[in-house]
Amino acid sequence: MIWVAEIGSAHKGSKAQAFEMIRQAKKAGATIAKFQLGWTPEIEQKWGNSPMPRRPDRKGVSVRYIDDWAEDLAKWCKDLEIEFMASIWSMEALETARSVNMKRYKIAHQMRDFELIEEMMKDGKQVFISGYEHEPETYRVGLTKIWCTKDYPSYDPDYACDRDGYNSYFGYSSHAHGYADALLAVAHHAGYVEKHVTLNKADTTLRDNAFALDFKEFAEMVSIGNEMARLR
Repeated sequence: MIWVAEIGSAHKGSKAQAFEMIRQAKKAGATIAKFQLGWTPEIEQKWGNSPMPRRPDRKGVSVRYIDDWAEDLAKWCKDLEIEFMASIWSMEALETARSVNMKRYKIAHQMRDFELIEEMMKDGKQVFISGYEHEPETYRVGLTKIWCTKDYPSYDPDYACDRDGYNSYFGYSSHAHGYADALLAVAHHAGYVEKHVTLNKADTTLRDNAFALDFKEFAEMVSIGNEMARLR
């Protein structure tokens, strides 16, 4: 099983908090600590729908822009023995991912820049792409498909997985509360589960905190899910 702790913007522009979230993800049993690379104000305008506050950092860009941290993030993940992965939002972000020898790439469900996707695939690495049943024409041969929905958060249990089992999807990216949906996906033979994580579920300044898991919940999900996967 691949367990992905989606840190996303939950670090709130703090490198120290990003490090702590990587550390907690490792302790909770995550395989991958996931971030976003290439998220600039221009990308926000093109792809984004998040109400996250536009608090600038020292360079005057969104706190979601963390590409300058990539080397440190990759080093911390290596030191803590957890894989560093990110959603890639631009050609420049892909070059950053290449510079730190990222093992695998992720394509978010909003992003369908086919030139960028084709460029990622040239590296010969595994590329995960989140999507849902309404858009099969957007997929490319060789991509690893991950079931998800565009809704933040999602409530309908049918969003939990392809009800016919994971015949066409390798895994599941969740925007739902709790982790019962993730365990349902494991029961349907998902090999990958991605859940948003947070250090503080009471923080209402982050959209994703409405459905993110704390690290105790993430650890419970991993423990139960691994046992389920073993018995499949």
